[in-house]
Amino acid sequence: MILLAMVALAFLISLLTGGKLSRLANLPLRAPWLALLGFGLQLYMIYSPADMAQGFLSLRTLALIGSYIILLVLIWLNRRLMGMLVIGLGLALNLAVMVANGGYMPITPDAVKAIGFEYQLESAEIGSRLQDSKDVLLPREQTNLWILSDIFILPPPFPIPSVFSAGDVFLAIGAFILIYWTMHNRAFSPAEEENAGTRMMNEEN
Repeated sequence: MILLAMVALAFLISLLTGGKLSRLANLPLRAPWLALLGFGLQLYMIYSPADMAQGFLSLRTLALIGSYIILLVLIWLNRRLMGMLVIGLGLALNLAVMVANGGYMPITPDAVKAIGFEYQLESAEIGSRLQDSKDVLLPREQTNLWILSDIFILPPPFPIPSVFSAGDVFLAIGAFILIYWTMHNRAFSPAEEENAGTRMMNEEN
């Protein structure tokens, strides 16, 4: 949720400071189909029925871990774009804690209660994935790399209470930088799209 909030804020601030939405359409993003594949795998996993964590033998955990690897490849291919490496750091931190805990993002029962989602605990056991999420329910003492898990809490009365990780913070910051930079970069104006792409190829050579 913090990512969506930061993206919305980036759009608002960029527009108020003279940024152009049209420049986003002309961002020279390499292999954009990797983003569709990565997010598609995540949607498959998130909206499939919740289950007990089954380590890396589960098709769902393989899909989730695979989606992060695909997105990291996308980041590397586009690393010269402003903000991409920050996004990559966020993805890597989230991937690290998920791998260390069997493939899902750990969240404690206390964190779930803090945002008012106690009802999810009624049908969830320790070690099970919360429905419609990438989170696995684990107490702090059973969580590997706890500091990288979902430990930051925005409780009520925030409009949308949520829990997020250090990796999510870097993802949000990177997305803000990328959007703001792109919307203010005159090289990505429609008339200059071809020149921008040529410059990027020359830089890599």
